[in-house]
Amino acid sequence: MKHGILLVIIALLALAVPSAKAQGITLSLDQKEYYFKTGEEAIIKVESENSYEKAIDGLLSYTITQQVKQGNFQYSSSSTKSSSFSIGRGDSESNLNFGTSSSPMTMSVSLKFSYTEDEEKEVVLDGIKVHFVSDDSQKNNQQDQVSSSSEKAQEQQQSSQIQQQSQRMQEMMEDMFGRPQPKQNTRQKLQNNQLSQDSSALKQQIQKQIQEQEQLKADFQKQLEQNPELIKEHQQLLEQGYSPADAAINPITNSSCDFKINYQNQEGEQASLRGQLNDGEIQNLRKDSAEIRRQMVEQLKQDKRFQKFDNQLQEQGFNQQSIDFSQEDNTTNVQLNYINKNNETASIRADIANNTIEKVELVNDSKKEKKGYLWALLLIASISLIAYFSYRMLRKPDKEHTTKERSFEKPFDYKAESLAMLERSKRLFEKKEYKDAYGLAGQSLRLYLSYDNSLKKEITNDEIISHLKKHRKASRDAKECFDLCSLVEFAKYQANKDDFSKIIGYISRIISK
Repeated sequence: MKHGILLVIIALLALAVPSAKAQGITLSLDQKEYYFKTGEEAIIKVESENSYEKAIDGLLSYTITQQVKQGNFQYSSSSTKSSSFSIGRGDSESNLNFGTSSSPMTMSVSLKFSYTEDEEKEVVLDGIKVHFVSDDSQKNNQQDQVSSSSEKAQEQQQSSQIQQQSQRMQEMMEDMFGRPQPKQNTRQKLQNNQLSQDSSALKQQIQKQIQEQEQLKADFQKQLEQNPELIKEHQQLLEQGYSPADAAINPITNSSCDFKINYQNQEGEQASLRGQLNDGEIQNLRKDSAEIRRQMVEQLKQDKRFQKFDNQLQEQGFNQQSIDFSQEDNTTNVQLNYINKNNETASIRADIANNTIEKVELVNDSKKEKKGYLWALLLIASISLIAYFSYRMLRKPDKEHTTKERSFEKPFDYKAESLAMLERSKRLFEKKEYKDAYGLAGQSLRLYLSYDNSLKKEITNDEIISHLKKHRKASRDAKECFDLCSLVEFAKYQANKDDFSKIIGYISRIISK
């Protein structure tokens, strides 16, 4: 009986005493990367969970790093601030305001809430990115919830936290002249924690750097406007009926830049002047206009090599369809394209430099296809013969013969080919053919990863990255290379030497490992 009464007493005591529960604070975000349009307020919702039976006062530290890219220049500024902070008991939702930006940029944010409850603890949210983009189509907001809970603070940080809290308290007292400070709830404190002010200060610093860049462009523009050689070519285009359409100046150093001026006449025909300005002198000035292109074509048609190829194509039923022009340094590449009734194509290509036709060649794709067809037939016949003799030799196996048969199949050296493509990419970059250079670099990496992972087929960048992630292989650097190459290739990002060197270095290392 006494034993039963004892059990009842124990049960009642268990009900009367609340169960021990781990107490702490958790901060959560819906995603790690946020996208806002320029001019739009960057407001981010943060969820707080406080399992203590009271509000917790502590210190909120945050580091904001901002990056802005313009032309070949990249600006970066960083700032770390701390302020007193209070999180009320239970669950709550609040907003962080990072202000706005008038130009595209990226902010990296690291948040840390430090407090003392029996011992020093901290909650850290790291790797948060805020992107300001120029167009809504560039937004890529995706749900990717991140959260962090209280952990014991590192010993080396504890003394500095106490000092920061004391210093901040002293500053608050001085600011308020001894007046009592009204207690704020969590939402009010998050909205008034000076994040917006700090980011605005960083924006002002970056804006100052951008203004210096614009001033540099203005100085270059003034030098160009006073250059006699450029004035002469500009006047000739005006006399031919062209009007300036737009211009671009891309500073390389404080004393040199690339420039290009585009023109257009009433018929919609285009012209341009481009070159480099170095210490006030113009180098490699190149002029292009519809008249110059027509003159080149007429000059080419008088060339005997061209006449021979043109007659040959006409006899085969080809008709001229279009003309393409491209520029490499001081050489203009002219390509006349032909097509026949069977939609087979051919072209005559010529290089013209200093009004001299240096090379003329015929590229007949239809002949290539026919040769390819004949080679295919020859290959099929060869394979059939090999299969026949192999079958005959099955009755008398010969190790030496087997070795010879295998030697016919030469493996594809994908590493050598990838490195060769990378070298061509570097030469294209030196020629300022940036789109082709980045495109070929991405193709080199894609070829290597495809064969190195036994895919050995035409495959997209996304498919390669998915394969690497699926097999738990490193993919972040490869994805960054692919993304950057694609952005430059499709004119969504300005090429620059630093980024290109990093891409080349990464691809070279991964191929040579």
